[in-house]
Amino acid sequence: MPLITLTTDFGLKDHFVGAIKGAIFTELSDARIVDISHQITPFSVTEAAYIIKNSYINFPKGSIHVIGVDAELSLENKPIAILLDEHFFICCDNGILSLITSEIRPEKMIEITIQNTYENRYTTLDIFVKVAGHLARGGTLEVVGKKIDSIKEITEIQPFIYSEKNQIIGSVIYIDNFGNVVSNISKKLFNDVGKGRDFEIIARNYKFEKIQKKYNDLVDFTVPQDQRHDDGKKLAIFNSADYLEISVYRSNLKTVGGASTLLGLKYRDNIIVKFK
Repeated sequence: MPLITLTTDFGLKDHFVGAIKGAIFTELSDARIVDISHQITPFSVTEAAYIIKNSYINFPKGSIHVIGVDAELSLENKPIAILLDEHFFICCDNGILSLITSEIRPEKMIEITIQNTYENRYTTLDIFVKVAGHLARGGTLEVVGKKIDSIKEITEIQPFIYSEKNQIIGSVIYIDNFGNVVSNISKKLFNDVGKGRDFEIIARNYKFEKIQKKYNDLVDFTVPQDQRHDDGKKLAIFNSADYLEISVYRSNLKTVGGASTLLGLKYRDNIIVKFK
């Protein structure tokens, strides 16, 4: 039985997550369900895109990923299911898969049409659960929908590159639990455009001319521990997902603060890389 993952913006206070799991177990009594996150900022498809891209690759091939973020049906927000990188994704066509499809071409894509056969109340609870159960039992995508040739892309997820190849204009797409600010500039893009040139990273009024390999590269370990004052130092780093991140060493939003608070960086703020 393939794993079924859940990613939503429902939070944990209300009944929604429990109801979805109950519906899945009604469909498949032996289902294996894994929560990726239910704390996505409400309706933030960009944040969900980042979370999904950097989590699905750690699951076994054949896993089914149900994404209940900005999932209310409309003429512009239709339910889709795709097979990509040997994983199934079930969500609405709102650009949530942009980070993945920009790098990997889907093998199959369908617009889900089974909602036309009964009155549904909630997209994730009714439609997505039905499709996930069908796929988990070995069903095919074609049975639950019609083939489509393209899905929506979010342009803001992709950085802008100057034609002279001397500058990348990125933006903040995610702020993590530590207050670290994640941009949409990948390590691959940085290296492809920069080609080893010196650079300057600009985040609001702060500039960085070096990218650390590890957070603790800032620490001089020859100095006795009780004499160090490294907490709160600012740095640029490629994080574990290989995206350019502006961070604060040993950040803690309740004590020393994080890059988001100390530098005043918010979602969609520009992160600029200038090559020399």
